[in-house]
Amino acid sequence: MKKQFSLPIFIAAAMTLLFACNSKQTADQSLKDDNQRKNIMVGIVHHQPYMTEMMQEMMNSDSCRQMMAESMMNNTDMMNRMMENMMSMCSKDSSMCNMMMGNTMEMCDADPAKCKMMMGSMQSHPAVMKSIKGMCGMDNMKK
Repeated sequence: MKKQFSLPIFIAAAMTLLFACNSKQTADQSLKDDNQRKNIMVGIVHHQPYMTEMMQEMMNSDSCRQMMAESMMNNTDMMNRMMENMMSMCSKDSSMCNMMMGNTMEMCDADPAKCKMMMGSMQSHPAVMKSIKGMCGMDNMKK
């Protein structure tokens, strides 16, 4: 009689464990858990291939690109560091400088608001503005 009573309990316990081991959490379920989400983020940030993959996915997303651009535009320290890095690259590599200037001009053509913001940020550097106007024959640029 003990065997008849123990066998169904054992089978029920085994089935429960089997189903518990096979249940897979979806990505959304994992990210809803604060601790798991934090661990995932830290894992991505501290692992170069994962970080590269994440950045690529973010750059492929229009809303992420826009969010990152807005965040950078509002962070003057980050913008200053980025500008310093760009100027350093330009001084070391003229082809890099030409490429960056070309990209900047395309950005200005595509988005007048960004162009206006860039021109506004350059107002605090009158020597640069004067130099650009002289080099490019853009004496009609408004300050």
